[in-house]
Amino acid sequence: MDASLSTIILAAGRGSRMKSDLPKVLHQILGVPMIELVIEKVRQAGSDDLTLVLGHGADQVQRALGETSIRSAMIRSAIQQPQRGTADAVLAALVQQPPSHPDVLVVNGDLPDLDPELLTRFVADHRSGGSAFSVASARVADPQGMGRIVRNDRGDFVAIVEQQDADETVRCIDEVNLGLYMLHVETLLPLLEEMVSEDLSAADPAAESYLTRVVEVLVQKSLSVAAIPVAADRQFLQVNDRRGLARVSRVFQDRLQIQWLDAGVTIVDPLTTWIELGVEIGSDTVIHPQTVIRRGVQVGRHCEIGPFAHLRGGTVIEDDVKVGDFVEINRSHLECGVRAKHLAYLGDTRVGSGANIGAGAVIANYDGTHKSPTVIGERAFIGSGSVIVAPGDIGADAVVGAGAVVPSGKTVEPGSVVIGVPARKLNPDNARS
Repeated sequence: MDASLSTIILAAGRGSRMKSDLPKVLHQILGVPMIELVIEKVRQAGSDDLTLVLGHGADQVQRALGETSIRSAMIRSAIQQPQRGTADAVLAALVQQPPSHPDVLVVNGDLPDLDPELLTRFVADHRSGGSAFSVASARVADPQGMGRIVRNDRGDFVAIVEQQDADETVRCIDEVNLGLYMLHVETLLPLLEEMVSEDLSAADPAAESYLTRVVEVLVQKSLSVAAIPVAADRQFLQVNDRRGLARVSRVFQDRLQIQWLDAGVTIVDPLTTWIELGVEIGSDTVIHPQTVIRRGVQVGRHCEIGPFAHLRGGTVIEDDVKVGDFVEINRSHLECGVRAKHLAYLGDTRVGSGANIGAGAVIANYDGTHKSPTVIGERAFIGSGSVIVAPGDIGADAVVGAGAVVPSGKTVEPGSVVIGVPARKLNPDNARS
């Protein structure tokens, strides 16, 4: 489809069921804020004009998005304050940030698993049908908790009734509202303004105006509305609470691991392995149980990671590297053939090819205020239980003896051996005596 679609993403709610100080849309799924996933999916569906409706934690959301790779996209913000329902939220977006295109897609910010192809078909069906307002619907086996699509005796779509407002007859309906809407701005805007004004005119400060009610308003005015059936399965997993977040994360993880397995990566025990989005792994690499690989990590070919390894963001692992049990690596670069087999910590470290990091070795990169880098040269040998205090410079073919502590700023010359606390150069003549 052509890029002539505006999108409103509803992300103003507190998400009280999350029981969190963090706005719901900033809770992460495999290392990525939920709102970022939604934005990515609607952009893939052809939307070139996005407006986020923000309210609770608006500053937090804006800061978070400003720090991501999507900051160059055309994304605008509308503020809904106070939060008084989805119709009020959509109206805030239309008034504060008039859309660039006549057709507007409205999605909830807690639907991180949208299918771009499904969105594209939904938009196309709306346009071909010529309705002023369309709702994506599906028939599901368990409609509990979802708004029902109500049709009259002729099969015409006439209302959406929420679970809490439904009688026994309506609760038996298995066609549900999926939280995706298409609207024609010129037709909807004046009606929405009138409806929201009416809904919020009561003295009750808790009164809210919901977008689903616009269906009844349009039907009363003999304007066309449509409930467009779409194929719904896991594409509409919704995050309402921590349980939902865990459930969606598990679905994403299972799907992602299948992709890695099909790409030639061995995952010994998928159930105890956790790989976030935005990771690169080369073929013939083996991931052992209880391993965590965070967003932004790159792992080469023919590597062996784990068990109980933790690779954190900013880490690059080249080919034929072995990272063993209880090794944590953060913002570090391990060149080809490096071995770090047991109980080590590497932070802000570049390790040259063929170097060996002994059991219990620690690169102490943080002095309580600043984090500093360390360079370990090719074929260097870092002994068991040693500590290198950053910034450090260990030359090629150098040896840091077991239990040695290399002070901050010290350079260990290429080919030399240092031992002791603090580490000092071993005199070969003394070593032979």
